[in-house]
Amino acid sequence: MEQKNRLFDFLYQSLREQIETGLLPYGSALPSMSQLCEIYHVGMRTVREVLKALAKEGLIQTAERKPSRVIYRPSGNHSPEEPSVRTVLEHRDSILSVYETMTILMPPLFSFSALVCGEEKMQHCLWILAHEKKVRRNKWQTYSMFLHEILSASGSLLFRDLYISLELYAQIPFFWERRGSIVRPGENVISHNTFWDTGLLKPENAEEALHYFTALYRFTTDIIQEHLKILVSENPQVKAAGKNVYSWNADLGRDHYYMQIVRDIIDKIGMGLYKDREFLPPEGILAGQYQVSVSTVRKALSDLNRLGFCRTYNVKGTQVTLFNDEATFVCMKDRTYKKDTLLYLSGLQFMALAVPPAVRLTFDRITDEILDSLAQRFREPNAIPLDLIMDCIIEQMPLYPFRIILKEVRKTLHWGYYFSFYAEGNQMSNIINQMGLQAFEYLCRRDRAAFTEQLSACYCHILTFVRNFMTGCGLPEASDIAAPDMSFIRLYI
Repeated sequence: MEQKNRLFDFLYQSLREQIETGLLPYGSALPSMSQLCEIYHVGMRTVREVLKALAKEGLIQTAERKPSRVIYRPSGNHSPEEPSVRTVLEHRDSILSVYETMTILMPPLFSFSALVCGEEKMQHCLWILAHEKKVRRNKWQTYSMFLHEILSASGSLLFRDLYISLELYAQIPFFWERRGSIVRPGENVISHNTFWDTGLLKPENAEEALHYFTALYRFTTDIIQEHLKILVSENPQVKAAGKNVYSWNADLGRDHYYMQIVRDIIDKIGMGLYKDREFLPPEGILAGQYQVSVSTVRKALSDLNRLGFCRTYNVKGTQVTLFNDEATFVCMKDRTYKKDTLLYLSGLQFMALAVPPAVRLTFDRITDEILDSLAQRFREPNAIPLDLIMDCIIEQMPLYPFRIILKEVRKTLHWGYYFSFYAEGNQMSNIINQMGLQAFEYLCRRDRAAFTEQLSACYCHILTFVRNFMTGCGLPEASDIAAPDMSFIRLYI
């Protein structure tokens, strides 16, 4: 079970790490309080408390009606400009890995979001674009806001937050300020391309949009790499740090620890690890397993009772009631569990789209020894072939940010949500396990295209199956999370 993670702690630790590692260098402005609320999904009061704590420690300086600024200097007395260059050079490998990740991951997310956006939502996005231009923001900020809206219009709870984290670690403002020396005249496809002729974002142009975004990010990554080489030659004394500093949390806003226990027990009920009419372990044993107090366990059991998954009896203990339609309807009336379900569906949608680029980077790294190990693990109790295959892909992923992203999304995919729909629970005869075994067969044949398509189809199947049920159980928002069509997946296999 993860360490307790309250909203204050998460925001505080995130900003402090960015300041101390130099991602937010001396003299730089923090996002506004309203932007911090939006980025981290926290309230204004939490933001104020965090900024006050950072100011008290001498890391930032706050002023009325002005952005907070970083006043922390990691080493010695430097001019405001020097730490920015030093920081970028120290983290150059980390920054380049972020750009490489954006190059391979963001094109399918952007083009798919535009594909499912719909005319009305697209018009709203275009209005945002026109409004941002009128307020005369930096051009990259204008385009960024527009792309944020496109990603939000997809219905996903993950796309936009992920993009914000990648933008942050890519040090875009630093490179934008130096664009004149980075891009030679005539090469600035970012400025001169007709992307903002928004016909490119029409559904019938999905393939063209995918190719454009890929070319744009590849061009950007190449010129950033060249510029970093120049900076290295100009500043040979600055050594690269060995640590990749990228981080992202797909669970932003889920701050109560007892809720993690609730989710874990529901997942185990759905998987059949706690069976119908079976009693859960005593409160003291559960407290030891989750390393929490008994009062925290009691809060979790109280929630399970309220949601219809368990029933607690005096003296006897807490008995499981098999996941059923009535419990589902109760869950859909609870705001927290509605968001949980939408996040779960968003995770499935993301994995379906992320599989092709993930396989492209890892397919040739999967050896015969790894295949033999997978085959053995399939025989273990409660084995889920799809999950084990993705575990293998994550382990072989050479791009650190992409690996972190896959790990974080995978944490949202509680298998109990799916297997609870089947009376037999997780059996190898289940359709998703059979689909996973078929994907493994393609992998053993070294048929990359068939393997990729089958893996994506697995996530699309679960998404469609669970989404349609939840839509009928009082969660109409679930219908906004579209399952990628296989014809779209094939565009970038």
